[in-house]
Amino acid sequence: MAISDSVPQPGTSVRHQARPLRDQQATEVERLLRLAAGAPEYQKARLLEEAILAGMPMARTLAARYCRRGVDTEDVHQVACVGLVKAVRGYRPGDDTDFRSYALPTIRGEIRRYFRDRAWMVRPPRNIQDVQSAINAAEGELALLLQRWPTADDLATALDLSVAEILDAQRAQGCFHPTSLDANVVASPTLSLANTIADERDTYELVDDVEALRPVVADLPDRARLILHRRFVEHRTQAEIGAEIGVSQMQVSRLLHEIMQLFRAALTA
Repeated sequence: MAISDSVPQPGTSVRHQARPLRDQQATEVERLLRLAAGAPEYQKARLLEEAILAGMPMARTLAARYCRRGVDTEDVHQVACVGLVKAVRGYRPGDDTDFRSYALPTIRGEIRRYFRDRAWMVRPPRNIQDVQSAINAAEGELALLLQRWPTADDLATALDLSVAEILDAQRAQGCFHPTSLDANVVASPTLSLANTIADERDTYELVDDVEALRPVVADLPDRARLILHRRFVEHRTQAEIGAEIGVSQMQVSRLLHEIMQLFRAALTA
């Protein structure tokens, strides 16, 4: 699957407001490159440099879609600029060509190669990387189309993949920048992530914990048990659970926090 300086007008998305500005930038680059194509060598280098500078905002706008994914924002911007330079140097103006259609796939490909080859701190299998890249490209478009964040089922249908493949790739999202085991758990600032990982060697204690929690789970309302099953058995995201039961992601987070508090109270008792 396949930003405007003005205030968005009612009924018009920011994305559509931004398109004229991006088109203006691409048109200016196109004009400079056509001048460079017919210019003598002593002028060509200057025109190409001006074209690169004119296309920088377009490259940075495209890079913004890949930010906040565990990679430093400035690194993503620099990679996008490398893609822009390659596009400017590789583009050949013609009667049936336009720079924007040539540049966007070139810049996007450069960014995706960077994520694929350089950004993983924990490298999952290649097929997981490819599916995650496809998800990242499809989520925004689907959210606009569906007017909500897409679920795993939505993504599986759009990408012609199984739900299991989508969930496997989503679980690898933290591989760009894994969380430290010493980091505090959001729901309990005094508890570290390492403390929440079961010790496989202490199976007797695990059995005791399970038996202590069994009556607590049995007494939970049906909706709370459904949330637990979706989150910890099917590994659904909070947004997906919220869409299913008709509440916001924040409400799902609050409900999970309340359930975990009940469990901790039962275990400490």
